[in-house]
Amino acid sequence: MRVTILGSGTGIPSLERCSAGYLLQTSDKNYLIDCGTGVLHQLERNRTSFSNLDAIFITHTHSDHIGDLTALVHACRLPDLQRTKPLHIYGPSDFINFFTTIVQPVAKPPTSFPFFVEVAPIAWRRDNINIKTCNTVHSDRFKSIAYRFEENGKSVVFSGDCDVDDEIITLAKKTDLFICDCSTLAAGKIFGHLCAAEVGKIAQQAQVKKLVPTHFYPIEGADSQRADECARHYTGTITLAEDLLQIVV
Repeated sequence: MRVTILGSGTGIPSLERCSAGYLLQTSDKNYLIDCGTGVLHQLERNRTSFSNLDAIFITHTHSDHIGDLTALVHACRLPDLQRTKPLHIYGPSDFINFFTTIVQPVAKPPTSFPFFVEVAPIAWRRDNINIKTCNTVHSDRFKSIAYRFEENGKSVVFSGDCDVDDEIITLAKKTDLFICDCSTLAAGKIFGHLCAAEVGKIAQQAQVKKLVPTHFYPIEGADSQRADECARHYTGTITLAEDLLQIVV
């Protein structure tokens, strides 16, 4: 499996970091996890067309995670689009209502190929990939989930936005790659997001093999401070997320 960081930032505009989005490429499939502002352009920079996506997995419906979703659905209606394979979009339990009330009135779903909007199950198998989810602690207004993908004995976990909780530790247990919300340092802790110290503690408890902190809010000082704070609690490999970084699992 290969992960490309399409967006490692937040809803705060940045010339260095697009909003949240990750491309997971398995042996023969292209999965998009979150679709924040700038992600569609990042896909093109990565030479991966939106038309080749097999499924999209949304962690929650805050704007920095779905900012490009309406544009993507609209693009799927282009008259010369050469596509016949189905496209599935998964999300948390309130996702279908969001899609039908917010996205669909602006961008009608395509009719030239099978198109599905679904609530992500707790666990299922598709395309020879085992996928698991768990609820995360993030917002009082929106549901939020994390995803785990497993193929041929290797696994990747995307935390989405989250706070400290036993469920995310369980989902990330012994994963090969943990891509985790690391919004701030401990001194700037925000409810519903993890600070770097908490990320390190969760990764250590879960016995994660490689940790990639992401979803960086602007802070004073170097980004390396996040890695330093994580490393006080986690003894494994840490690689800070940056846009278009590729990681092979």
